[in-house]
Amino acid sequence: MSLCLLFCGIQACGANPGKKISQNRISTLVNGLQADAARTGSEDEEANISLPGLKVTSQGGLDMVTIGNFWIKTGAKFLSFADDDQDMKEAARLMKSLNKLMIVSYDGCEERLRSDFDRKIGKTLDGCDLLMEAKDGGESMSIYGNSSRDGKLLEDIVFYSPENSTLICFFGTLDTDKFGEFVKKAMND
Repeated sequence: MSLCLLFCGIQACGANPGKKISQNRISTLVNGLQADAARTGSEDEEANISLPGLKVTSQGGLDMVTIGNFWIKTGAKFLSFADDDQDMKEAARLMKSLNKLMIVSYDGCEERLRSDFDRKIGKTLDGCDLLMEAKDGGESMSIYGNSSRDGKLLEDIVFYSPENSTLICFFGTLDTDKFGEFVKKAMND
């Protein structure tokens, strides 16, 4: 499998930041997709788990996990105890600065819902800082984020793959260099 990676120097993106990613707008779009998927899906495929700060939903072809601050910090603490696994420890250090994680897979939704969501989320991300784009054949993964003027911090990072009907959002602030090193290493593994 060949992977073509286009990397926009994150430091350079910070010099002329684009439109800010809106956590509220993305959450609103995802909630709308979730409601539409629930209306079109059958009841026998429904699965929901809801705890304070943790929500897992599977309905109408939409699978979604939302993890809040408490659970992120708990997971980071758990990962930090990894014996000799430096990757896990680095992931734990990065996670500590996150407030919310949202993973959405909507490939099982009706085509009309997928197309509508892709159009809306594409419009929402249009003009935001594109940090990185990975391409493999006809599939792509675009990574967007808000970068500080000096380019040292990233805030609210969104991984989006319309071909795979996947949206992954990391809401919080990350150190640019540490995040870049972590992503490069992950893509090389």
